[in-house]
Amino acid sequence: MRYKPLIAFILLCCSFTVLGGCWNNKDINKRMLPVIMGITEGQEGNVQVFLRIPSQQNNTTRTLQAEAKSIDKAIDILRTQAEESVDLLHLKLLLISENTARKSIKDAIEFVIRSREISPKALVAIVSGDFSQLMYDKKKVNIGLSAYDFFGKESGWTPNISIIHIWEAYRGMYVQTEDTAIPIIAKGVTTPFMSLGSAIMNRDRMVGKMSIEETLIYNLYQGQYSGGTVELMNNATVMIDSARVHNEASWSGSTPNIKSHMKLIGVIEEEKGNPTNAEVEKALETLMIKRYSNLLSRLQAHKSDILGLGQYYRNKMTENQSENWKTVWFPTLKQEFTVNVIIRDSGDIK
Repeated sequence: MRYKPLIAFILLCCSFTVLGGCWNNKDINKRMLPVIMGITEGQEGNVQVFLRIPSQQNNTTRTLQAEAKSIDKAIDILRTQAEESVDLLHLKLLLISENTARKSIKDAIEFVIRSREISPKALVAIVSGDFSQLMYDKKKVNIGLSAYDFFGKESGWTPNISIIHIWEAYRGMYVQTEDTAIPIIAKGVTTPFMSLGSAIMNRDRMVGKMSIEETLIYNLYQGQYSGGTVELMNNATVMIDSARVHNEASWSGSTPNIKSHMKLIGVIEEEKGNPTNAEVEKALETLMIKRYSNLLSRLQAHKSDILGLGQYYRNKMTENQSENWKTVWFPTLKQEFTVNVIIRDSGDIK
């Protein structure tokens, strides 16, 4: 009997271990679940943070905003001011203003990576134009689904839009032989977002822009082509059904060389003047080579290897050459780019 108090004490301690994981749980109805975080420059070196929080009532969206010297402090201010708990676990999209991206996205990306709340699988995009207008957009849509569906391959995505996750943007800041392209969006007229092409990144800075047509070539190079269409002047519109790129890299003397061949299989969706398949194929080949050459020249001028061509030389370069790939070797790269187009179906409906 004298051990009875000791046994009771042990059982009491055991009960604390069982309840230990639940002591700080909060009711779902007492939590705010933002789906979009916006980051832009504030006053006097501060950073502004926006959180877009969908409401179940009437598909409305609430926006919280705070400004501080750091992103973490701004979120702390938002949490202090909010009447409910702010939970970032369901964040789907990180938006960064163009002005901030041209200086550096490093602080924003590294904050997410360090955070234990935000998934690195969330998407990232750059906003062109008035940042506040997009963050306070009052369109009655399910902003949670819209944010993800706009970039979703099973929903609203097309090859005219680049896709990048936060972990890929983080990797792009430190990989020596490859850069990244980040989609550029703006506030849509009848839709939440409008695509304006892609940002050309050099490590953590935006150094240029790609048009929507150039983004299509970038996506074809990455093997993402489903549903892409190319309009040929005065001839036809062709939907890309299949794309394959073969690269053969060599290094002769002091100049890296690469032969790239793109094979496209397409379907004529619309035509004018009844052109033959051979004429359409030739016109598309000429157009793609011209657009690719212009894109490569600009990438080399910006010293940004978003196509990842440096990856083909990783086993050919010394450590010093790898470190200087983007600044020394990529701008001198000689590429022979050819395209072979096959029209599988002319779209004859007669």
